[in-house]
Amino acid sequence: MKRQLPSENPRTRYAEAVRGACANDDLPLVRRLFAQASAEVFTLRGLLTREDEIELGRRLTPRYQAGASLLVLGTEIGRSTQYVAKVLRLAGVTIRPPYRPVMTVYPVDLAELRRRYEAGASVSGLARRIHYCRESTRKYLLRAGTQLRPNPVRKTVREEGDVVDTVLPA
Repeated sequence: MKRQLPSENPRTRYAEAVRGACANDDLPLVRRLFAQASAEVFTLRGLLTREDEIELGRRLTPRYQAGASLLVLGTEIGRSTQYVAKVLRLAGVTIRPPYRPVMTVYPVDLAELRRRYEAGASVSGLARRIHYCRESTRKYLLRAGTQLRPNPVRKTVREEGDVVDTVLPA
């Protein structure tokens, strides 16, 4: 039986190529290599050695710590979020809880938020202005000591002939 040389083995070839792309911080190339390897190799499990996975994690760490999500990083390198979490953990990174983004780049001035609300701005309008959802904006207003206005009661106006008022024959 003929033994393959390391350069002829696709797993070894791709592992070496990914290692080189990591050394050059070329994440788009890493993505392309993983995509090509998945077409040629049955499974990507075990494609990289533990040391290579640690190095990949080190390359991803600055982006993750700057606020990029596991999903974004996984998309960039063409791997699952679970794989990205694994290589980041191997690199010594603590993974953030899911759906808990890093602090926003939009700091909230509670006094200004309260002033605008008391001047007549709606919670929805303020939420759009500060780039938060309505519920978070409402919590910020309460934290600022704002007395929230009651929600207006909407009255349904029914007119004769509406579907609700029409009696269907039996």
